[in-house]
Amino acid sequence: MAFTVFKETWLHLLRNTKNRLTIVLVLVAILTYSAFFLPRLDGFNIIDLKQLEQSIVSNEGIMKSAIEDGNFDVNMFTGKSAYVDAKQKYENNRALLAAIENGDALRYRVLTDVYLPDFHYEDMQDRYATNSLFPMKDFGYDLTNYGNRVGSYDTSELSFHVIQEKTAWQQIHLFMHEWGPAILVILTLFIGADVFVESIQKRTQRIGIPIDWGKYLLMQSLAIFSFVLIFFLVAGGIFFILNGLLFGFGSLQWQVPSFTYSDDPILMLEADGLIPISGFLLRALPFLLMILYLFIRLTVLFSLVFRQSVIVFIAGIFTLLFEKLYFNRTTRDIFGIDISKFPQTYFDFGKVISGEKNFLLNTGTIAVEQGLLILAITIVTVEILLAVMVSVRNRQRFIG
Repeated sequence: MAFTVFKETWLHLLRNTKNRLTIVLVLVAILTYSAFFLPRLDGFNIIDLKQLEQSIVSNEGIMKSAIEDGNFDVNMFTGKSAYVDAKQKYENNRALLAAIENGDALRYRVLTDVYLPDFHYEDMQDRYATNSLFPMKDFGYDLTNYGNRVGSYDTSELSFHVIQEKTAWQQIHLFMHEWGPAILVILTLFIGADVFVESIQKRTQRIGIPIDWGKYLLMQSLAIFSFVLIFFLVAGGIFFILNGLLFGFGSLQWQVPSFTYSDDPILMLEADGLIPISGFLLRALPFLLMILYLFIRLTVLFSLVFRQSVIVFIAGIFTLLFEKLYFNRTTRDIFGIDISKFPQTYFDFGKVISGEKNFLLNTGTIAVEQGLLILAITIVTVEILLAVMVSVRNRQRFIG
């Protein structure tokens, strides 16, 4: 009977018009992102070509003007004349432009290791000054991570797609590091929010099913869990193949940034490290599975309490985004309890694995192992609450 409930729930999910539309929209979003948006997306530290060309023309004009005026006086602050300064910038900018136009990623890496155009450096500083609470700290962190990552690639595999992190494995990593976990949870909530409440509309079919009420809800939960996992795997596979054909597949052995916090100022000098994409994804997998299962079981709990699919979905979203209500760069605790003790801290698990969350909060208390333990405790707590709620709101009370 348990398998019958599982199969029936699966068929309901598959036949549901809302879910079919969701699947189509996700596939369209993947195609749109890979084919139209990603080619136009510039990564960190990518120099604007138009500004680079304008800078070349400008510095060439300064050189000619200095020659015509015979002005080769040395500036006491810079230690060089306007002509020499313009000549150096002109030559470096022309070399950068040639590297970009010729697709010479190795030459581009070598040049940007020692030189960045003034306009580009100033634009980045202005961007961080506008968007960051600690602009110089964040700018230095991102610039160091960029240099470490780009410098780790073998010369034979280097390309501008690799530098801009557009290859398939790099995009999978970025997805899981940034908004991917939240997107996957929201999709799970949207797909499963009405499954348990649906019993109310089909009360005559559900009231006499010869299976324990708690087990019935568990089988439905497992059906949703398996359905979304297969959906995400298929969608991820399509994205991986499409992105790989367009920009290259990349390698699981390529390195990505990893920050290790330390209270020792000496050790903090070596805090910025690297881990392979494979290592990152292996650590991300248990987080993803636990968080998806947790939110599906929370959906059961909310359904028993509210009995309205829209309210269930909103309650799930609120739980997912609750951290945003109090989180900022200076938050260390809530009512005297360290934020590392709260499960919502680990919903954004990509930044936990990379150590970026510790960097953002200037703390070393948020750890992968602790996060998995706290999520496990949270799941057990939710299961206990469900057991109580199932006895309080049994099948007859819920459906009737």
